[in-house]
Amino acid sequence: MEQFMELALYHPDFGYYMSEQKKIGKNGDFYTSSSVSDVFGKIWADVFAKTIHEHKLDPIIVEFGAGTGRFAKQVLSRWKDNGIGKQISYTIVEKSPYHRQLLQNELTGSSVTIFCSFEELKESYPDFKGIIFANEVLDAFPLRIFQKQKNNWFEKVIVFDEDTDEFCFKYIKASDQSLSLDKRFASRRSDFELEVSFQMMNWLNDLYEWTGEKSVYFFVDYGYRGEEWNREALKEGSIRGYHKHKIENNPLTYPGKMDITYHVDWDQVENAAKGKGIETIHFCMQGEFLLKEGLLSHLNNAGSTDPFSAGHKRNRAIRSFLLDSTLANGFQVIKQQKKRTVL
Repeated sequence: MEQFMELALYHPDFGYYMSEQKKIGKNGDFYTSSSVSDVFGKIWADVFAKTIHEHKLDPIIVEFGAGTGRFAKQVLSRWKDNGIGKQISYTIVEKSPYHRQLLQNELTGSSVTIFCSFEELKESYPDFKGIIFANEVLDAFPLRIFQKQKNNWFEKVIVFDEDTDEFCFKYIKASDQSLSLDKRFASRRSDFELEVSFQMMNWLNDLYEWTGEKSVYFFVDYGYRGEEWNREALKEGSIRGYHKHKIENNPLTYPGKMDITYHVDWDQVENAAKGKGIETIHFCMQGEFLLKEGLLSHLNNAGSTDPFSAGHKRNRAIRSFLLDSTLANGFQVIKQQKKRTVL
C-alpha cells in the first residue's frame, strides 16, 4: 500500500499532488478550512503572533504543504493590517512544482521564502527556534496496513490482476519483525485493519530533532485517539479517496486522479513526540480551538439585506466552523512544544 500511495500521490509526472489538476474548491476534489473563509487564516495569524510573544520564539513561521497559498495570504494580510507584517518571517515548504507556481502567483509581492524540500529548509535554518504549522499534511504520508490472523501479523498489499486488468488487495505475512506491531497496536483490536505511516513517523522524528528547544508545533488534521479506533465502523480502517467531492471507499480507484487520505492516529504522533522531548500542550476539536481564539469577534453586524454580501458570507462561514460536523468536530488541533533536547 505504501508504494502505491507514494506513486499515486507523488510520482513526478503522474502523482495526484504533483499534477496540474485543480484539487481544492468547488471545481476540485475537496475543501480546506482556509478555502471556506479568510477568518481561518486571520485567527491563526493572531495565534502565531501571540505564541511567538508568549514563548519568546524567533519570529518565524514555517508552513508545510501550503497548497494554493490562500492560508499564507490570509495570515500575511492580517499581519499587515495589524502593523506587524515586517516583524515576522513566513517560510513555506512545498514539494509540488505545480503548487509552488501557484504559491508564487498568489503571494506575488510578499516577502515569503519557498523551499521545495525539508532538506533545503534545514540547510537554511540550522538553528531553528520558531513555529511549525501543518494543516492536513500528516494524513498525506503513505501508510501501511496490517491485520492479525491466527496469531500472525499480515500486511495488506496491492497486486495487479492481469485477468481483470485491475489493482486489487492481497494479504501477505509480515516479514519485518522489527516493526513491533504487538507493542504498537497494544490497545487496538488486532482483527481490525490497522494503519500506520512509518513515513509520517520518520518525518516527525526528523522535524523534532532539527528544531531547537522552545519550538512550537501546530498540527491540524482529522484523526482519532485511544478507544475511538476500536469502533466497529473502523474495522476496515479509515483509508479512502476523495474525487470531485465524493468519498471513494476503494483507494485504488482513479490512481493519480484523486486524493488518498486517512485519519491520523494521534496516539502515534504523541508517542513520537515524547521520545524527542516534545510535550503536548493542548489537543482539542477545531471548532473549540477557533472559538477559544476569538472566532466570534469576526462576526459582522451585516446591515445589508443581501444574503450574498461579504458580511453575510463571513457570518455563515463562522457558523460553519462552529456547527458543521466536519469543520467543527471532524478536525482536531494539537499544539506541542520542545521542552528539552534528547541526545
